[in-house]
Amino acid sequence: MFHSDSSENAKQAFDLDSFLKHLTTHPGVYRMYDNAHTILYIGKAKNLYKRVNSYFKKGAKDIKTQTLVEQVVFIDVTVTPSDYDAFLLESALIKKHKPKYNILFKDDKSYPYLHLSDHLFPRLSGFRGKPRKAGQFFGPFVSLSSMKETLILLQKLFPIRQCEDSYFNHRSRPCLQYQIKRCSGPCVNKISIEDYKMQVDLLAKFMNGKLTSVLEEISQKMQDAANEENFELAAQLRDQLALLTKLQQQQFLDKLNNKRLHVLGVLQEADKVCITLVSIEQGKVADDKHWFISQHGSTLTDILEAFLSHYYLAEPRTIWPEEVILPKEVKVSESLLISIAQKAERQIKWITEAIADNAKWQKLALINARQKLQMNLQSKQHFVKRFEALAKWLDIPEIKRIECFDISHHQGEATVASCVVFDQSGALKSAHRRYNIEGVTPGDDYAAIAQAVTRRVESGIEANNLPDVMIIDGGKGQIKKAEDVLRQYNQQHNIKLLSLGKGIERISGKEDIFQGFNDEVYHLPEHDLAFLLLRQIRDAAHDFAIKAQRKKLAKRQTESVLESIEGVGSKRRQALLRHFGGWQELSRASIDEIAKVKGISPKLADHIWHAFR
Repeated sequence: MFHSDSSENAKQAFDLDSFLKHLTTHPGVYRMYDNAHTILYIGKAKNLYKRVNSYFKKGAKDIKTQTLVEQVVFIDVTVTPSDYDAFLLESALIKKHKPKYNILFKDDKSYPYLHLSDHLFPRLSGFRGKPRKAGQFFGPFVSLSSMKETLILLQKLFPIRQCEDSYFNHRSRPCLQYQIKRCSGPCVNKISIEDYKMQVDLLAKFMNGKLTSVLEEISQKMQDAANEENFELAAQLRDQLALLTKLQQQQFLDKLNNKRLHVLGVLQEADKVCITLVSIEQGKVADDKHWFISQHGSTLTDILEAFLSHYYLAEPRTIWPEEVILPKEVKVSESLLISIAQKAERQIKWITEAIADNAKWQKLALINARQKLQMNLQSKQHFVKRFEALAKWLDIPEIKRIECFDISHHQGEATVASCVVFDQSGALKSAHRRYNIEGVTPGDDYAAIAQAVTRRVESGIEANNLPDVMIIDGGKGQIKKAEDVLRQYNQQHNIKLLSLGKGIERISGKEDIFQGFNDEVYHLPEHDLAFLLLRQIRDAAHDFAIKAQRKKLAKRQTESVLESIEGVGSKRRQALLRHFGGWQELSRASIDEIAKVKGISPKLADHIWHAFR
């Protein structure tokens, strides 16, 4: 993380040159993350390289953009087939994650919408503000440019007027928009009220994602017009159908428009393998996930089969794809695929020799796997340099593993210690741990640190996986407690103990650094690689602890809510939790979803739903 206003310093904290070296020029969506791997901002681009690079160029930026860029420590991207697909994915991801800076960059009163008025001949126009006018609204859009792009597209597809009422009411002959087939000329009666209404209805269906229905309806109207020998209308509908069909092909929309696909891409470089899973819903990229695996002599088939077993068999799953497109170079055992279908209780179509649209999706998954793998490898070099710098400062030959502890609580309640783990490839999220602290005085961070470090050292001695460096977020008091634990277990010579305190100025970037078993206070330059690593790991531990504490507090509150509902005993509580997989999912469920749980009546479901509101 970095805290300077200049983009040069931003590049120092976020290794932009290495990142851009491998960044694609394809269209897609980018996600900017902070130290805690929280998404700060989601954006789309016709050219990912140019768009991401623009954030870090020298020159005037508004304060919000500067503040955003200063917090970025990692950027992830998803490649899409087109910039329009990128726009759709961006919108979906923003709705799902609600990133802080996507919200900050907007004024609640100036969200862009498309507005379809309620006139006899409705007008389609852009609108900024809260949707209070009569008529239909579509949006909000993520940006004014996105709204304008959509407005231009709709003008090509549906000949709806976009002119002001004052202009519309005083026309005596068609305007240029009519001549270039961007308007149907309702101002001079070039179209009937019924036919105009049909176009308005088709536009509304299109904006609600019902493209297949729109195509079928236009096709039927075209046939009806031809049968009635209204050849002019039939020709207009034919041209409109051709435009929409072309759009459908460009977006790779599935013919049924409701098929759920999973597309797997697998790529290996050196001993590292990347598996990418792209989710396709209604013909659009809905999400993508990726995993990195060290090969260690395993074949790609072995790795993919292990992944499929874990992802589809080991993890709880309620939503299943209808089709899974596999990498064409990998052959998966038939028995594994049958086992997955049995668990899904439905037939899943497994595709390896993909053709047409499926082949394009297969290629897209491979492009994403390549992008993720290249970014991962450059990120590893980024951490290697920082680990080497810290080892040099500590005067030790090598550092393989660093762990950092932080304490979080809410007014003394729900105390949680977090332990984050980093090696030379970055954060080892599977090794991160949370410790629920019990039996200490509320708010006693010293006792909490002692308990957490004790539990970690005991388990580390048994598993032979103690870190080379242990960081304590706090100061002298916290590090002294950790020293006592290491002495107790005779580990004071095996683990380098460090602590970061706020310092006299209490300014980020000016922290005091304490070494265990040493009373001196150290300071490193703000942009020293060793110092950047210490702060990055400390910040990750801090955010991890806060999230854990909030989750624990929320669970306690939810348990209290359920226990207060008459008719919900321990058996029904367990049934609810098993069905939804946790407290958070239950609190978000609808009344109908709650009523589906065995033993929960509609009336009781209503009580449960209202208890969470």
